[in-house]
Amino acid sequence: MKTEAIKLKRVRELDVFKGLAIAAVIMIHTTGRGVTELDVSSSSYFLHLILNRFSQFSVPAFIFASSILLSYIYRNEFCTITAGQLKTFYVKRFIRIMPPYMIWTLIYLLAKHTISGSLSDITLKSYLRCLCLGTGHFHLYFIVIIIQLYIFMPYLIYCVSRLNLRFNQILPIAAALQIVFYYVHKMVIVKYINRPASLMPWYLVLILLGIWIGINYEEYHKRVKSMIASIPIAAVSGILYTYAYHLINIGRPVSTLLFNILWYVYVTAASLSLLYISDKMNNPFLEKSGQLSFGIYLMHPMILLFMNNAFTTGNVLAFDVYTLLKFVLAYSISYVITLVLEKTTVGKYIVG
Repeated sequence: MKTEAIKLKRVRELDVFKGLAIAAVIMIHTTGRGVTELDVSSSSYFLHLILNRFSQFSVPAFIFASSILLSYIYRNEFCTITAGQLKTFYVKRFIRIMPPYMIWTLIYLLAKHTISGSLSDITLKSYLRCLCLGTGHFHLYFIVIIIQLYIFMPYLIYCVSRLNLRFNQILPIAAALQIVFYYVHKMVIVKYINRPASLMPWYLVLILLGIWIGINYEEYHKRVKSMIASIPIAAVSGILYTYAYHLINIGRPVSTLLFNILWYVYVTAASLSLLYISDKMNNPFLEKSGQLSFGIYLMHPMILLFMNNAFTTGNVLAFDVYTLLKFVLAYSISYVITLVLEKTTVGKYIVG
């Protein structure tokens, strides 16, 4: 009974976690215009900047949550790896993710090319290229990362479980491997792929920490109070990261290495903080949002695509109000449509 209670709590915890993360994703996408278009000396610009940059943990947090959940579910199964286990895992995972991804890639291509009047530019070759690279729309790169995560997850679970490390041991190892990949990409991979954020190893530190938590969930849960230390780290690193971004935005030089270090520290500390906070929360709306988060993620940019083209103004107050309106409508409309589709027989092919 105790194990079952922990399992139920954990599911609610991750649903709340994903509910907070999807709100942050929508915040990024609704405040982005303000960061690039508003006067950098205005208070409205700084409001948009703070909301936008402090929400940057969101996509890494989803990768972190996926790592926790998958390793928790499969921690006993992937103590050893067989062809049959891999086949079952891959079929189950890809059947869930690929149909919605393929459908929404096509929807976004049709919508964007309809708006621009270039429907004839869509070909099978361009569609397949968008699927492979996650370039059907700006947010779909995340699905490509998740596909990579699914491919390597059985082997990562196996390796982490075999090492049998403590949290304070896996953290520096994960950080060291992250540094190695950073320089490998900078020196070698960048010649072929110049978008490191679309590569799974870019998030290696969060993936390995997530896998460790999933495998050792009961131990983590006993020590969850210690995660409160991540909150001040997230706050300080978030402020420094936001300031560094602002300097770049106004044309001041900032070390790329320093900027990336601040980003890694912030998103890692923020993800751990969010997990701690989610464990303490009991919010049915956020919990349900987390359950619907895949569909909300896929759908909300479509609403923003039309809203961004529907309103322009030089009035700062009107701009701020419209930003808030975009957030509320993008969140609520995508939430309701996903909720409705979820209950239909075709829903799993559209919203997962």
